[in-house]
Amino acid sequence: VREAFSPEEISLLETIAAQIGVVIENSRLYEQMKERDRLALLGQMAAGIAHEIRNPLGAIKGAAQLLADPDPEAQLDPSSREFLGIILEEVDRLDRVVRSVLDLARPTQGTVGPTDVNAVVRRTLQVLSTERQSDDLVVEVTLDPSLPRVVIDPEQLRQVLMNLFRNAAQAMKGRGKIAVSTRVRFGRGTRSGTGAGPMDEPFVELTVADNGPGISQKVLENIFLPFFTTKEKGTGLGLAISQRIVQGAGGRIEVRSYEGKGSTFA
Repeated sequence: VREAFSPEEISLLETIAAQIGVVIENSRLYEQMKERDRLALLGQMAAGIAHEIRNPLGAIKGAAQLLADPDPEAQLDPSSREFLGIILEEVDRLDRVVRSVLDLARPTQGTVGPTDVNAVVRRTLQVLSTERQSDDLVVEVTLDPSLPRVVIDPEQLRQVLMNLFRNAAQAMKGRGKIAVSTRVRFGRGTRSGTGAGPMDEPFVELTVADNGPGISQKVLENIFLPFFTTKEKGTGLGLAISQRIVQGAGGRIEVRSYEGKGSTFA
């Protein structure tokens, strides 16, 4: 209808729409500020406790190693050797927790430059192949040969791929198939805010998919939160660190999962 709204009403709606846009943008900026403040506080705490924790951990590990490898004349009973093994295992786990907290909290560092993603994938999978304990885990690799280079630190990209691969292998208990692939996608720009590119901006997609038990919707809602884990001995920091690395490179991590059918991280 031509006269459904008067010019005054249209002007009012335009003003309200502009104000709504400002409120939404301010809300996004506020959430980003809260996240930066939280990470800054976490960084201060981590830096303060890392030294205090690592020194006694080193002493405990050294003493346990000496007890586990006594003089040839000395003999350790099986139960003592078992308990010493537990001590060494738990010391290593605590050290990994401290390193993970520091990785999450401190500013991203590394050599950022044009990186051959396919080369990083090949090298990382070669390293991970030594961790496979049986032939029941099948790894399928599909790499796009026309992939452009990506501006990211290769060591950090390797860390992300290792986290995703190990999570998939652990979810399937070492039995199943993991498909690792790369390709060029066209769609929504990976960067947000005023620096976003055109809607058809190309970007590189690295996918790690498994045919494991999948992830429940409740877990999916919290999967990237620091210290959230479903593993008995997990730190809950692997995915949080991976997300921070990818976002720092201007990208994003998406996850699709169906219970009983598997999960896909891209």
